[in-house]
Order: sequence, then C-alpha cells, then structure tokens
Amino acid sequence: MAKTLDDRKGTFLTLCEEAPAGSLMRCVQRRGDTMLNEIQLVQFVEELNGLPLEKRNSTVRKLAAAAEFAIASYGYLYFVGT
Repeated sequence: MAKTLDDRKGTFLTLCEEAPAGSLMRCVQRRGDTMLNEIQLVQFVEELNGLPLEKRNSTVRKLAAAAEFAIASYGYLYFVGT
C-alpha cells in the first residue's frame, strides 16, 4: 500500500515535536525522512491511540491505520520530510 497523507496544517508534526523523549512519535522529523519498521510500529500505534481524543484527528487516525497495515504485511511506514 503506497499512500500519501498530507499534514498541510502541520498538526501531526506538532504532536511529534511535543511528544516525550524516547517516544517514537518524537522520531518523526519535520525536515528529514523517517522510516519505522514493524516492531517500532507496534509502539507507534500505541502512542497514537494513547493520545487524548481531541488530538486524534483524521491524520492521526489514518496514520494509525497505515501503521497497522504495515505491521500486518511485515512492512515499513516511511515519512518524507520537507
């Protein structure tokens, strides 16, 4: 599944920048590429699903679904920075 999600408002990237140290969300960089493997994605999905409801916007929900698909297909999730 090659699908592109566009975070035009930067809300997801802001959540990543505000994530605690040691969080996989914190690894996603605004300026630089990030690739998460299936093992890392398990924690990534837990972090996304652990966000407060008001922060789980459509981008977060789509990324959680994409991560779950990558886990099920032994794949990767790749973020392309600017």
